Amino acid sequence: MKRRTLIIGGTGTIGQSLIGLMQKGGEDFVVLARSESKAKPLRDSGLEVIIGELGNWPSIEKHLDGIDTIFLLTNPAPEQVALQNGLIDLAEVKSVRKIVKISALGAKVSSPIHLADWHGRIEEYLKASSLDYVILQPHSFMQNMLMSLPMIKQQSAFYQSLGDSKIPLVDTRDIAKASYQAIVTDDYNNSTYVITGGEPVSYDDMANALSKATGKNIKYIRIPVDAHRIGMKEAGVPSWLADDLANMNAALQKSAKHEASGDFELLTQARQVTIDDFAQDYADIFR
Repeated sequence: MKRRTLIIGGTGTIGQSLIGLMQKGGEDFVVLARSESKAKPLRDSGLEVIIGELGNWPSIEKHLDGIDTIFLLTNPAPEQVALQNGLIDLAEVKSVRKIVKISALGAKVSSPIHLADWHGRIEEYLKASSLDYVILQPHSFMQNMLMSLPMIKQQSAFYQSLGDSKIPLVDTRDIAKASYQAIVTDDYNNSTYVITGGEPVSYDDMANALSKATGKNIKYIRIPVDAHRIGMKEAGVPSWLADDLANMNAALQKSAKHEASGDFELLTQARQVTIDDFAQDYADIFR
C-alpha cells in the first residue's frame, strides 16, 4: 500500500509540478487549500483537497490521520517560523513519519538575511524533532524571470542587480523532481540537499537564451543593488523582503561564479532543465 502524502504549498510553481509528478507516479496524496475558493480549481481538476490553514491547528489536525509524509512549502513571511514549527509539533503528535521541507539557500540561524535566518530556525527545529526529514535548499529560480515579464514585453529588457555574476539558476520543475524523490523514497532521509541548476549562468546568458527563443532582442540591464532595493519597495514588495533580495544579490556579487552542487543529479539521476530549455518552454509567454 502506498504511503499517503499531504502537500502543503500545492498551488505555486513548485507545488503544481510536484502534483503532476505525484499523479503520474500513481501516488496517494491530498492537497491542502486555505479556502473553498482556493480548493475549487484543484477539485475541478480531479484532485483530493482538504481545507485548512497553518496556525488554525484544529483545521489541520483533523486531516492528519493516516498521513505518512508532509511536503512543506509556505510563502515567505515573518510568521513562518511559528507556523512551520507549529506544524512540526502537530505532526509529531499525530504520528506523521516524515517532512520534506523546501528551505532557502544559505539557511542559517542568525543570518543577517531574514529568510535564511527563519528557515535556519525551522531546519534546526525539524532536525531536533522525532520526525524523519529531507531538507531541500534551492538556488534562485529561473521562473523568477516571470516577474520581469511586463518590462520584457514593453521594453525587451529586464533589470537586475547581479552584475556579471554567474549563478546556477534552477528551474522549479527540477525542484519538484527532487521533492518527488524525497517523498517517495527513504534513501535521502535526514539530510539536507542544495538544489541548483546544472551550471552557473549570467543574466546576459539568460537574455541571450530568451532572445534566441522569442526572436526578440532582449537585454539585461545592470542596476545598483540599492536602486533595485528602492525599486522593489516602490513596487509594493514588503520592506523586509526587498531588503533580503537586495542583500542576497549583494552577497552573490562578492563571488563572480557559484558552482552547481550536483545534489539534483544525486536525488533524481535526471537531466536538468537548462536556460535554453526554459526559454523555449516559456517563449510564447515572453514574446
